Amino acid sequence: MSSRSTIALLFFGMVASAYSGIDLTPTVNEYAANGYKFQQLIFKDEKRRIEYEPPRGWNFEGGANQLQLKPKNNFAEAAITVTPLSKPQPLDENTRTALREQFIASLPVGSQFAKVEEEVTNSVLLNGNESFEITVSYQSTGEKFLRSALFVNLKDAQLMFRLTARKDDFQALHRDFKSSIFSWHWTEPDQAPVHVSKNAEQAPVQ
Repeated sequence: MSSRSTIALLFFGMVASAYSGIDLTPTVNEYAANGYKFQQLIFKDEKRRIEYEPPRGWNFEGGANQLQLKPKNNFAEAAITVTPLSKPQPLDENTRTALREQFIASLPVGSQFAKVEEEVTNSVLLNGNESFEITVSYQSTGEKFLRSALFVNLKDAQLMFRLTARKDDFQALHRDFKSSIFSWHWTEPDQAPVHVSKNAEQAPVQ
């Protein structure tokens, strides 16, 4: 590894370790409504907390900077990640171009025929913050997949909501995942949650 790469990795590590904002280790709050059981995930964001309801039936496992979600479809997966930003970064054309290039470069090794299928701005305004969503198709192991990512830049962090699924399964899973993002919201410390369970790194949904 070159000295430049080593310095870059060390710098990123210092920024990440210094970041004390959003922690995606979930606490689970279960409740019933209309005869169905729901799970609400609660994350810490300094003195505030974030509440989020994953799609029903999806399993999840979380850590400090990533929440992994798994629908019952064996060939699909989703993730929510948080990356610190050194300064506010508007989702302008330059930023969108960089995100597009990074996203395509992050496709699985050996992927072929990558193609941008759709780009959408502000389909979700997360707490008033702008968003940019990109969907890319590609072929891997002889099958066609779609992968989408919705980026939201906060003042000190970037949230990414990513979904990967086979082409035939993608539309329904994307609808469920996208709908769940609308439940994401911040609450103040004096608004205490009700019937919150212990922290859970993994909690399968019935």
